[in-house]
Amino acid sequence: MRTLAIRKALGAVVLLGGVAFAADQLVPTKILLVKDKPGDATKRKINFKVKENASAATVVGDPIASGGATLHVVLTGGGDQCFSMPASGWSNISDLGFKYKDPDLTNGAVKVASIKKTPSGVFQIKVTLKGSGSEAITIVPGNPTATYGTNFALGGGDSYCAGTGTTPATPNPNDEKTFKVVNDTPPASCTASACASPSGAFVDR
Repeated sequence: MRTLAIRKALGAVVLLGGVAFAADQLVPTKILLVKDKPGDATKRKINFKVKENASAATVVGDPIASGGATLHVVLTGGGDQCFSMPASGWSNISDLGFKYKDPDLTNGAVKVASIKKTPSGVFQIKVTLKGSGSEAITIVPGNPTATYGTNFALGGGDSYCAGTGTTPATPNPNDEKTFKVVNDTPPASCTASACASPSGAFVDR
């Protein structure tokens, strides 16, 4: 899988002045949940999932060999934050994709993450974040949140952008404690930029 992913990344990446530029793939939000407990930031958490059947999206990049991965979450009215998932936490999921584990939250707020595409064409991204470890979660629900955007970027590869859809789903709840949106359509464009990778190399367009 790593060799295949690297070849895909090399085919997608254009070098300009030593900086790698990758493609943006637009994907639908299965769920984005941002929860806050006022007065206790350690209870904040974020769950993000993408699931698309018969998807045109592909896994392009290799977080093991090319600097890990990042997730940028933006809530209009609630702030934005970049989260890093360093290469040391990643491993292969057979030849389907990659998974990340940091059960003790030593490297940051991301506890588990994965990206894969099944032989039947189902594309999936999952990320679970908690604010009880080494990195605080500063994003809070906007009360209400007007729009949202996410950018999951693989080192040496593509960005996977979700966000307020072209036919937007209605968040519920959308208050000071909880922002939750489910089954949203893909956005018209990437509204959240990719972050710098854990190694310091930019993976953004």
